[in-house]
Amino acid sequence: MDKHEKLYKITANSFEKYLLLCNWIRDYNFPNKKMMVFHEGDQTIAIPANEKFLDFYKVLPNTLERLSFLYKKDIDEIIKEIITSFYDTLEFRIISKFSEEGELPLGYASSCLDGIKELILYSACAEQNKSPVCLRTTNNSKEFLDSFKLGQTEKGSFVINIDIKVVDEENEQMSLNECNLDSSIEHKIVRRIGNAINQVNDIVENKIDIDGLINNAYMTGITANMCDALLKLNPEDSDVEIDTKIRYASAITKKAGIIEQVNIKRNHFFVLNEISKRYKMVDETKDILVDGYIKTLKKEGIDKERYKREISILTCLDNKFRTIKVELGEEDYKHACDAHRDGIKIEMKGTLDMSKKTWHLKNITNFKLIED
Repeated sequence: MDKHEKLYKITANSFEKYLLLCNWIRDYNFPNKKMMVFHEGDQTIAIPANEKFLDFYKVLPNTLERLSFLYKKDIDEIIKEIITSFYDTLEFRIISKFSEEGELPLGYASSCLDGIKELILYSACAEQNKSPVCLRTTNNSKEFLDSFKLGQTEKGSFVINIDIKVVDEENEQMSLNECNLDSSIEHKIVRRIGNAINQVNDIVENKIDIDGLINNAYMTGITANMCDALLKLNPEDSDVEIDTKIRYASAITKKAGIIEQVNIKRNHFFVLNEISKRYKMVDETKDILVDGYIKTLKKEGIDKERYKREISILTCLDNKFRTIKVELGEEDYKHACDAHRDGIKIEMKGTLDMSKKTWHLKNITNFKLIED
């Protein structure tokens, strides 16, 4: 996206918000209400009050050049700061030998986009249900994912931009002091991603040990699924660095130009893999009490003397129905056959193994029939 294309993402409201946060003062008494006039010291800026006015985008380039000179920043950076008045932005700059020409191998590019998509999706899941591992994405999470937009990539290595509007600029203008702008779910999703990347970086920089982190990091930041998503940005056969930048909407931060930046390198990918494994070890099994109705019975010979006796039961866990496989001893299996024949609910204690697609209950105790 060149400068001319980027200009059209700037609105009159975002331009005004940027100047106000940079301590410019708007002259609301200026006679021509079709113009916005701002003062800062001995400097004055005048620009049409609506981007729909014909002269708005004609005046804008010269105004941006002035701001670039005053703040000693590149015009591209000024434009980004203005655009993010009401938007959060995720930026992933891929630095590698294969990206030097601003291009990526198609397979790796696809993996990157999948990883970024899953990073957002599982951040949304974690905001709705704070857990180290998300076993199933929700429909709400998928709907939030569609709110995030893929911006055009930039030259210079290879840069992927993701934009999300987190503040309604019209309502923000009217009710700035009456609402909590920080409360939108979209902003919380981006904030969690920022927290997660910073948590991993803190481990790499020895600011915290991994054991101390994983106890509660998932409450506000990293989860196993988010680790797996970021690991998709690590190619198998080549070294890569991912320069990540998160720009939070200045309408929320109350200051323009705030950036969280972390350069993800080999050590970060190692930590991500380790966090994912540890979270899954904790979350893949748990001791529970299960009750439900038997769906199937299966008895098959292992050899001449031994048999495998397995049942599947339909039960409700976390307000969702699941089918669980259970291997029983001879006596319990006989009772299970009676329960299935008579349509009686059963109950048992055991260790639930959720590490595979089909869940299994192991180490069974206290098997009994529940008769009405």
